[in-house]
Amino acid sequence: MSSHQLFDFAIKKGNYYVELAESHLKSNEPKKAKELLLQAAEWFKKGGDMEMSDLCKQKAATL
Repeated sequence: MSSHQLFDFAIKKGNYYVELAESHLKSNEPKKAKELLLQAAEWFKKGGDMEMSDLCKQKAATL
């Protein structure tokens, strides 16, 4: 797997965790949503998308 593929994978994984977090927010599970957003932030960081990483951390901080 090339580094480009790893970055793409990390971004996709981050997006997946954001979607899961949104689902948990709709189900009134803010604690789980916060955990997922923080995991998403780490995946975005691994993928080199610091802007999305920071956005996820900010959103998690409000929960």
